[in-house]
Amino acid sequence: MLVRSIVLITVFLSYFTGTVAAQTVPRTASGKPDLQGIWQVQNRASYDLQSHTARYDVLPGMGVVVDDEIPYQPWAREQKNANFVNRKTTDPLSKCFLPGVPRIMYMEHPFQIFQAEEHVAITFEWTQVFRLIYTNGQQTMYPGFNSWMGNSRGHWEGDVLVVEVTEHNDQTWFDEAGNFHSDALHLTERYRMLDGDTIDYEVTIEDENVFTRPWTIRMALHRQTHMDRILEYQCQAELEEMNGDFERDDRTWYPAAIPDDNEPFDADASIDLPELAVADDIPRLPDGTPDISGYYMADAGGANYGLETYSGRFLLPDSRGVVVDPPDGLLPYQKWARAERIDREGPHRGYDDPTAHCFVGGVPRSHYVPAPFFFLQPPGHVVVLHERMSYRQIFLDGRAHLPDHIRLWQGDSIGRWEGDTLVVESTNFNGKSWLNEVGDVVSHAQTIVETFTPVTASQIIYRATVSDPITSTRPWTIEIPFNREDQEMLETACLEDNNDLGHLRDVRDEYRAAQKTTP
Repeated sequence: MLVRSIVLITVFLSYFTGTVAAQTVPRTASGKPDLQGIWQVQNRASYDLQSHTARYDVLPGMGVVVDDEIPYQPWAREQKNANFVNRKTTDPLSKCFLPGVPRIMYMEHPFQIFQAEEHVAITFEWTQVFRLIYTNGQQTMYPGFNSWMGNSRGHWEGDVLVVEVTEHNDQTWFDEAGNFHSDALHLTERYRMLDGDTIDYEVTIEDENVFTRPWTIRMALHRQTHMDRILEYQCQAELEEMNGDFERDDRTWYPAAIPDDNEPFDADASIDLPELAVADDIPRLPDGTPDISGYYMADAGGANYGLETYSGRFLLPDSRGVVVDPPDGLLPYQKWARAERIDREGPHRGYDDPTAHCFVGGVPRSHYVPAPFFFLQPPGHVVVLHERMSYRQIFLDGRAHLPDHIRLWQGDSIGRWEGDTLVVESTNFNGKSWLNEVGDVVSHAQTIVETFTPVTASQIIYRATVSDPITSTRPWTIEIPFNREDQEMLETACLEDNNDLGHLRDVRDEYRAAQKTTP
């Protein structure tokens, strides 16, 4: 009788606790648990999934593996042990390569979850990596396309978001201890909100080539209530700046001053561009806002090879010209900046283009690099995911810009809807970006006002007005159509596949050596 009473009480308490949790977790308008927010683990799983004591440069921690055992096949355990011995040089993360899933979820960096009706995006502080999880039942268009971050397809089972992650390559590890997998890896993630500030994160790991059976890791994700945004940690850029492989430009990088011999900047010189007509049948969200979510490709007309009109250049594609103000289609450069732009087009300057190092493109370049991007419209934000593995977060809550000394590759973007046009003002740039491969010049002082106008159900007209008193004599504007396509995002692992940078460096070094010997 006593045993039966204890069982009944346990069942009652479990039911009661679950009911309370279900009532207290935040929910979306459709009733699903609202996972949106900034999250981070509070464990040491990134060092070793299993329980471990401290070593040099390794903090101690309790394991997150259920039963604390990873069921390796005998050969695979030997490989894991070898990985551990050589971890300082063979861990892919030591080269700033993409961490893969699930490792990215428990690194010591925060991440942000954005939740829309048909997609969930997770954006990470670490190198601006993101995950796009399709929750609309859409099957992959490109089966068999293995990648560093895998292919994530999700669905809801009651209040639990279940994500199947497949099509991994075999290049990532689970942690710094050398735990690894093959390209047969299959993950089943479960995100279960325990309360408003805690997600129970569970991953079942299957890989018949490496393990003898499935096994599971489990940990808590904690809401970072003290943070209202995540910043940038650009792993490779920080590494190359530290070791001198990516050199500072004192004229454009923060906090460069306006040169004394610059012409005065005429902030009022812009012309009024024609208003854009919006079709009656554009898709809209329930609140009436234009629905611009989806996959787009810019009809950039060669903007990545020059914003002005160019043709017939050796080894460079033509550019139709996308400058609509000034009316002559020429960028209103200061004299020094025009000379710098011309010099950057030389072969000896190819190494200096940040995108040659696979760094993030910056704004507005990220929108016309020859790669697609995806708009997501979760509550309070517009998020732009770039296939070239970076993202932008546009805040719609009217917040103030970041303090002036906080400088970012992608800047700080604050947006608002004016009728059917999304207007975005971006500041706080670091001045490290080039505008394209021929080196059109901007600095940290640029302020960009962008407009995204959905003129039809399948096209956005994008305009960006750049005001930069260091490099220009007046504001200037580019205009580019963005075309919606029935496609899905893949993965461009630039750094991991970058075989050209060494050659570009050789060209630069040979040029510099020749300059030193020239009388």
